[in-house]
Amino acid sequence: MPEPSRSDDGGAAESVDEGTAESVDGRTTESGGELATDGGSVSGVDGRVSGLTTYLRERPRLRTLAIAGPPYGLLVVFFAIPLLAMLVVSFQADQIGGAWTLRNYTDFLTSDTYLTVVWRTFLISVQVTAIVAAVGYALAYSIVRFSRRTTLLLLLVILPFWTSYIIRMYAWINILQSDGVLDSVLNLVGLPALSLLYTDTAVLIGFTYVWLPLAVLPFYASLTNLDGDLIEASKDLGAGPIRTFLSVTLPMTVNGVVTGVVLVFIPTFGSFITPRLLGGTNNVMIGMVIENQFKSAFNWPFGAAIGMVISVVVVALLLLATRLGGGLFGTGGEES
Repeated sequence: MPEPSRSDDGGAAESVDEGTAESVDGRTTESGGELATDGGSVSGVDGRVSGLTTYLRERPRLRTLAIAGPPYGLLVVFFAIPLLAMLVVSFQADQIGGAWTLRNYTDFLTSDTYLTVVWRTFLISVQVTAIVAAVGYALAYSIVRFSRRTTLLLLLVILPFWTSYIIRMYAWINILQSDGVLDSVLNLVGLPALSLLYTDTAVLIGFTYVWLPLAVLPFYASLTNLDGDLIEASKDLGAGPIRTFLSVTLPMTVNGVVTGVVLVFIPTFGSFITPRLLGGTNNVMIGMVIENQFKSAFNWPFGAAIGMVISVVVVALLLLATRLGGGLFGTGGEES
């Protein structure tokens, strides 16, 4: 039989290879077209962004509005408007939509019971603030001056924030209650049980535990910015540790101290969860009174009036702290 022509087979193979190459080239060309199209879309987006940037750069007021508008809008929607609504409700009688009256304010400001609760709340807030300021400042000072593992220690300070507030309060209930962890340890070493739950001491412990990390952070920031050479110079001039602290360290870190004090005092003054869980019904604070008016008595106007009075007190304290500290937003030791 005649043998098939190799040249024909070779031609067929070459034609197949050429077709394959053409198809590959076609896909390659098509892919290149897709890439070119994608590049064009990307360049188009960049062009629009560049045009918008140029447009805003030429209009400073519009640029400022675009940057500051959203944050201020959130403040207006979630802070100013609710506060204004609470102010309006506070002048209504008995319920929302009632007659306009000043009775809510007069009933609160002329009641010995409510004023006693406010005074008691103020005293507890002062005690908590003093304890947290002393312990927190000492802790921050030791972290800055005497420790090399600053990051680890700061992580341990903020670690409680990773756990729910309510869970931490229930943990303290288990520790402080009768026959709880604390009483068991005291009985083990031969000491009498304390049964601290539902006492003022339990409230102080709970508040101190909650707000201590919040105060340590501004204390730490202000102490970090303190020039250590000033402390050494004070010692070289013959000043002792106490005088050096009072004349150099504390004045140079006063902004951080005031910031920490405000961050502790104000939330303590309005808190109601910690005194309710650890103090019980016999240790009433003003935050618990406001909560009761909204959730139990359903006298929203009276609760709003109390809230507005407390808000005025808070604003007054902020203004006072600003004057004393020279600026709450500065945590450094030097005045600008």
